[in-house]
Amino acid sequence: MHNNIEVSFDPIQDIQFTGLHWIEASAGSGKTFTLSSLIVRALVEKYLPKQVVATTFTRAASAELKLRTRKRLIEALDFFKQRQDYAEQQNLAWLEELKSQSADPLYVILLGQYASKIDYLCARLNLVISQLDELFVGTLDSFSQKLLREFAFESGKIERAEITDQAKQYIKQLIHDILREWLQQQSQQQIDFMYFAGHLHPAEDYMKLVEDTLNFSNAQFNSPMPPRLALEHIEPLQQKLSGFSVAHLAPYYTAEGEYMQGVNGVLYRDKSKFTALFEVAIPMAVSALLKDDGKAFFSQDYAALYKLQQQFNAQKLFSKKCPVEAAEAFYNDPKLHTFFEVLTQLADIQQQLQQTETYFKFYLCQQVKQRLPALLQYKGETTFAQQIKTLSDALQDSQGQVFAAFVQRSYPLIFVDEFQDTNQDQDNMLAKIWRDQQRYMQGCMVMVGDRKQAIYGFRGGDMLTFIQAQQDVTAKQGKYYRLKYNHRTVKPLVQAVDALLLQCPDFGEQVIYQAVEAGARLHPSLVDEMGENHAPLRWLNISDKKQVSSDIQVAWQISTLLQQAQQGQLYTQKDQLQQPIQADDIAVLSKNHHNLDLVQYELERLGIRVNRPAKRSVFAGQMAQDVAAFLAATLNPFDERLVKRALATRLMGFNVSDLVQLETQADGLGQYIALFDQIREMWFTRQFLTAWQFALNQFQIWKTVVRYASRDNERAVVDLRHLSDLLSQESRHYQGPHNLYQWYIKQVASPSEREWELERGLSSVAGVQLMTIHQSKGLEFKIVFLINADSTFKEQNKTLNFSTTEETETSHQIFRVVEINDRQHLQEQALSQHQVRAEAEQNRLWYVALTRASHRMYVVMNQPKNAAGVNFWTQGVPFEHVESKQELEILSAPAAYREKKIEWIEIHAQPLPKLQLYPRSRTSFSALAQHLTRQQAQDLLVEQDSMQLPADDEVVVQSVVEVATEPMSILPIAMKFPMGTQAGNFLHEIFEQIDFQNSQDWALEIQRRFKNDYVALRQPLLEYYQAGSEQPEQHMIQAILEWLQAMMQTPIHDDFCLQQLGQQDYLSEFPFHLALSDRVFATQRIYRLLQEYNLTIPVLNAAESARFMNGSIDLVYLFKGKYYIADYKSNFLGEQLTAYTTDQIARNMSQSSYWLQASLYLVALHRYLKQKLQGYAIEQHLGGASYLYLRGMQGTAGHGVLHWQPETELILRLDAILGYDNVAQ
Repeated sequence: MHNNIEVSFDPIQDIQFTGLHWIEASAGSGKTFTLSSLIVRALVEKYLPKQVVATTFTRAASAELKLRTRKRLIEALDFFKQRQDYAEQQNLAWLEELKSQSADPLYVILLGQYASKIDYLCARLNLVISQLDELFVGTLDSFSQKLLREFAFESGKIERAEITDQAKQYIKQLIHDILREWLQQQSQQQIDFMYFAGHLHPAEDYMKLVEDTLNFSNAQFNSPMPPRLALEHIEPLQQKLSGFSVAHLAPYYTAEGEYMQGVNGVLYRDKSKFTALFEVAIPMAVSALLKDDGKAFFSQDYAALYKLQQQFNAQKLFSKKCPVEAAEAFYNDPKLHTFFEVLTQLADIQQQLQQTETYFKFYLCQQVKQRLPALLQYKGETTFAQQIKTLSDALQDSQGQVFAAFVQRSYPLIFVDEFQDTNQDQDNMLAKIWRDQQRYMQGCMVMVGDRKQAIYGFRGGDMLTFIQAQQDVTAKQGKYYRLKYNHRTVKPLVQAVDALLLQCPDFGEQVIYQAVEAGARLHPSLVDEMGENHAPLRWLNISDKKQVSSDIQVAWQISTLLQQAQQGQLYTQKDQLQQPIQADDIAVLSKNHHNLDLVQYELERLGIRVNRPAKRSVFAGQMAQDVAAFLAATLNPFDERLVKRALATRLMGFNVSDLVQLETQADGLGQYIALFDQIREMWFTRQFLTAWQFALNQFQIWKTVVRYASRDNERAVVDLRHLSDLLSQESRHYQGPHNLYQWYIKQVASPSEREWELERGLSSVAGVQLMTIHQSKGLEFKIVFLINADSTFKEQNKTLNFSTTEETETSHQIFRVVEINDRQHLQEQALSQHQVRAEAEQNRLWYVALTRASHRMYVVMNQPKNAAGVNFWTQGVPFEHVESKQELEILSAPAAYREKKIEWIEIHAQPLPKLQLYPRSRTSFSALAQHLTRQQAQDLLVEQDSMQLPADDEVVVQSVVEVATEPMSILPIAMKFPMGTQAGNFLHEIFEQIDFQNSQDWALEIQRRFKNDYVALRQPLLEYYQAGSEQPEQHMIQAILEWLQAMMQTPIHDDFCLQQLGQQDYLSEFPFHLALSDRVFATQRIYRLLQEYNLTIPVLNAAESARFMNGSIDLVYLFKGKYYIADYKSNFLGEQLTAYTTDQIARNMSQSSYWLQASLYLVALHRYLKQKLQGYAIEQHLGGASYLYLRGMQGTAGHGVLHWQPETELILRLDAILGYDNVAQ
């Protein structure tokens, strides 16, 4: 940050919500507190929740920010309620007292602004709390998804695409296809040579390269020079070495040779190595070259021979002990010269092969980058990264400017947390909307981040993006703020770490460390035998790695600390309350997992529990393999091989002897075949979860899994539960058992690191925290060990080289350049720039590590004089500070650590009622209607989490009324309007959005719906109107408008029509969850009840039970003190108006079982009113049900409408059959 920029240290009080604002938030500086306070201020002073956006890096951080914001709002409301009875002057006096006490800055500024309007302030806080669900808090990825869906019409991106979790599989498939295509274009000789030279790999080996490239899709990707592979030169080189031998030089290299003593002892202390070069290495190289076409030569590493060549050319192989004449004869030997000439040309070919691979990598990355969007579009899917790019592209042209302005008007205020981790595409999107040169003062953008914690370069985060965004803010007179107080850490440790970092404040890449101070928050003190918070920064130098390595030393140190805590010698203390240090309070951080593996092994040897974040897929474990075997046997119960494999899994517990004994029994294997066949039949007829629960119980799988005492019993149980949940969830998306099985096998074959498939934590998660530094970001621990904190930086698995280029023609803007990593062909400047970037990120990584501890930090060093790691700040010189010290090594293993046993307290409670539980828990009218019109063997009653669309309840009945006379026809638009669920959904959504009494915006809403979501619906209508109109679009919309007007004016019951409803008189799409009793769902009793009241519906099949029913009522409205329901139906009953009389509608309702739907909906409304309406009486307040057949509604009475007022007794009896449940619905 430039020194001449004015910086505020109190953003909570100083920010004005207009323009651009930049907050630098160092580690532990209370960033979430500041953000939540600013959001509260903005919501109170200027914006409604629906106008504000807050984004952060992870879903967990988003959830925490939303929770903290709600908590701050509630706390503020409670605080100001206490001031409602005070006069303005009393509030101002209280304000001065708060300022003197350094009270909560949010309360200070709000009290100063609203001292005379506390009642208004409380009312505003109440309003904001009630609308807080409309505040968007999420990741930038989820926000971009929201924008593309919400503003599809304005963005021009009307294609709906679901976020895929198969991106890795798609990329892998593309790599495989492109690799195959490329190989087909090359000669077999080139392929052979590249393979033998190690420059051709399986598709999996290119995954990291391609993914890294996709993370920087916006960078300039430089192409390497296309190579020319001169393999035709191999044959002449073979001819040159035909019959080649160095036997005549034996006096120079054999042990007994005359000139052996003259070999340079500095270069070859071990003379046998010199001998091996001539007796082994050179003959092997020649033999490999002469074999076949010479490709075998490139399969070996000849570094020693190339080094020999350099020494030969420099004439340094012999010392003065060798006669000059003999040495000159050796150096002038023609055969050696020929050999080395050939070796030089082979080295050139080797470089050509290397360059060919480099060019192929570039070609591969470019092709994947081009093909992936098309593949995703074809599949109707997208990725978050692709979605961001789509949104960024949509904002570029002139139409994009209109779109950006529209978004900014809808969301004038945005908070962007963790701004240092944004990539270029994300910042392009943000800049176009909120940092546009013409509009940035029309809204407000608050960017919060810490450049010192930018450690996710491998994911696409780039310091160059951060720096250029800051320059943009500066150019637009943005305001700067810095949180300089560390509230996380005790004061002595803050001072010690601050002094360390100030020794070398320039981290690189324009990241300059600025001093911080300890915050005013009181921390418990860490007390040991030396007192409170003694020497919180400790240096642990490993003197002899061979005797006691760093991992062993760390484990011994932790064991000693825990034993001190058990003895009352190490604890935290606040207000005389002492809390011994527990294993959970200690963390070990490392740059890599290898060091953590070593520490974990040593800690577990000492009996100390560890807690390590899961990074393994549940599909990668043995339990996943066992479940796969069980499912295979279930689908193929008569395949004895598969059944035996299933029996041998941990689920069934059979060993080899058990299987042998089983085969000796008459019906041993047969009984299991029969059971697997039964489970298979259940899976096909009653869905997966029913069959799976039956199998678990039938075979007592849970007991079998833990039959023997084992350390991994809990892991096995947790994994089995996890896999069961995943299979249950996916069974809703895959039709048929075989499709679900194929999905499962695909996951087992290619486990990934998607969040939902990572292994779940065990109950014994307490223990010493082991994690990488990247994983620790945002966390804090009382005591932290940084293991191998001086390890030499060496970039692992480098795939790309990052450099920069400057565009000087139009501006001096710097651009990121990405190139395939190939040191032999990259320019030295590009390599140097990459190294500077990588080292700067390493410095930031160690900064993150150094700021994770709240009370004590151990810096573990193996090479104290090395300048890498934390030694970047010490430069190999011992760090001297009053709050720092050198920790003594422990030279012998400490006594065994024994964790204190937990004292279990016996509690007495009434036993839980023994309820009958069922595998599926939800039903709906749509589910019931699936088997109402035809007898089916399948049980389709229960659906678990299906999202019911508005028109899903429309049952298609193949019956159209035939009319003999000449009746009136329905409206042409009603006749030509498409049929089906999509048409019904369109009409439902129109009714949900429009104002029944004001038709001003109806046309715009119709146009938006057609272009955003219903392009396929619009096309046939447009074709119909094109035949007779020069302006078919306007003609079509006008016809729909006239149809809507007719619907609004059609009498429904008494003297009521929809046009009478103001927006305060009705609710659209009223959702409900109807609680049911814990009994078998009594479908036959319901059928008989409706028959008793002369309501005819098809016979209901027997069905499984359900615990609640979900649905959505199209319209709930209030008329003359009663609450009614209405349901829109787009069913086509015929072209004539007489097909939509009350009698014909009643007939259709019987065929479609809408009488059942109406009854269920009225029960739901009855239960809701009983809970929510004070003094509710069913006879007084519950109206009837109106069924609106929209195609027949033409504004006249008696057509298109059926109103039904059921007897009160029917509703009460149906309520009783469904089961009483007096919880709020």
